[in-house]
Amino acid sequence: MTWVIMSVMALSDTNSRTEIMATPEGKASQNVKLRASEWGCRLYKNNTGVAYDQGGRPVFFGLGNEGKKDDDAIRTPDHVGWLDVTVTQEMVGKKIPVFMALDAKKLGFKEKITYPKHTREYGQNKFFDIVKRFNGIAGFASCAEDVDRIINEWIKKVTSK
Repeated sequence: MTWVIMSVMALSDTNSRTEIMATPEGKASQNVKLRASEWGCRLYKNNTGVAYDQGGRPVFFGLGNEGKKDDDAIRTPDHVGWLDVTVTQEMVGKKIPVFMALDAKKLGFKEKITYPKHTREYGQNKFFDIVKRFNGIAGFASCAEDVDRIINEWIKKVTSK
């Protein structure tokens, strides 16, 4: 399938990555990521935009990008991730969001320990491993029972000593 990418940021062919990062927002992004990493945060770039397939149909990409352009639309930030927090006595009883990443697969999908390199599942599984290592919830799911299993595995992990 051929994709025509509509540029999210208009750049000339002569711009280098260094010049891109030299923009005021690029400098701010560098400072924000550096400070967040000093706090122990794990952040990922959240590129958003639209591409058009061969038939001219828009394909929206990026976290939460459903193509809505009204004032009520949710717009996600440049970076998403988590802060690794050790729950203290003062936090008990308070709600703290837990990062969750699920990928829906067709019914009957068989999860494997490893996937062939250069496959979508290989890359997704690597991301899931990182999320799980930092006590987030992640996995492949093709039905309600898979979601239950993934969440219950997380509960077991974070409540065991």
